[in-house]
Amino acid sequence: MDGLPARWLARLGVGLLVAAGTTFAVSPVTAAAAPGKVAPAPGCTASGAPDGTMGCLRLGVSPPASVRTTAAPAAAPAGCGDGAWANMSRFAMCKATGGVYQVILAEGGTVVGEIYFNYSSMVTLSARDLRWTQSFEYSPTYAWGLLGTPTLWSVPDCMFYCTLVGGNPPTGSPLNNLSGSATFTSTRLPGQVWGARSDWGFWIVNPATLNKVTPTLWANYPGHRCDDALPGGSEGCANQDFVPTLEVPESRYPMYAFHIRHAINTTNLPSQLTRTTNSAVIDANRSTSCPTGPSYPRPAGHTCDEYPFASTTQGAVANPAGFTFNFDTKRLGRLVCQVPWLTEHRSTTNRGHSVCMIPAAQNSLGGSDLQSFFLDNRVIDRDNFNVRA
Repeated sequence: MDGLPARWLARLGVGLLVAAGTTFAVSPVTAAAAPGKVAPAPGCTASGAPDGTMGCLRLGVSPPASVRTTAAPAAAPAGCGDGAWANMSRFAMCKATGGVYQVILAEGGTVVGEIYFNYSSMVTLSARDLRWTQSFEYSPTYAWGLLGTPTLWSVPDCMFYCTLVGGNPPTGSPLNNLSGSATFTSTRLPGQVWGARSDWGFWIVNPATLNKVTPTLWANYPGHRCDDALPGGSEGCANQDFVPTLEVPESRYPMYAFHIRHAINTTNLPSQLTRTTNSAVIDANRSTSCPTGPSYPRPAGHTCDEYPFASTTQGAVANPAGFTFNFDTKRLGRLVCQVPWLTEHRSTTNRGHSVCMIPAAQNSLGGSDLQSFFLDNRVIDRDNFNVRA
């Protein structure tokens, strides 16, 4: 701090002073020795300002290696995006990044104080409700110098087709951990699909600086999809950029799982499918893959199973070259699909659709689980989903 004008030392001195080698007792920040001459962060400047200091707030900035400390970073969920929004699940998105608040002397552009921090925001949706939450988490990691009397303010806000229901936006010293959460909702549009977006902004007020208030920084949440277009389900919201996966466990329905696994792994049928809710297409897929009549017998206790599923655009109508299997398994021995009207798959068989006779209870359970998967993950018409057996 040597060489700073006495008038600015007096002005800033009424606030917080973190001098070289000084440790202040504001958990969890750890003070270190003040660095040498520090340049303003990108986008931060006091150029053209009258005599005094300016406050500047920026995201995407980390402390220089020479002044980093062992302070614990802000708690962020595993998989939270580093500087960008990450699709954590069908119903959760998260962003985490670092930032800095600088106090800059107009005379010469010298940085006289800094607070480095970690910041994250997470959005959590509901499969069966139009409400969602967005969180705000702020944690300082390092500070030094003449800071004045800064206060961090924050605000949740609606950006597109939503209403703020309530929340607890934090306000306080940027040298403390601060957190909050807000709940939003969107108005139902019967039978429609629409987008909705909330966001969370924060800024710092510092009476010791000329500009007093920094510009607001936003989490820039990109938004999500809401709909009232899920057959058999209520309205709700989902992260349309996350493709959910249908798990088909062997322990639950052995032959049903073996058929799907063999169809995907042996014949390279697609493991990513696209749902259709068009009943005419679904019926046509079923009648193509599993026709009825004397020429198409079902063994006692078995029903006809097709892959890709009839409720997808990759079903039998789109891929009419049908085939069947007889395959060996370690657990159940040799399995015979018992579909006499189709030829058994060979290495030269063109991709199309696979048909196998499955114990009725397993086939029924598999179909029920597929419908539950659609509901639980809000898989609507033309949505992609993965299959893993």
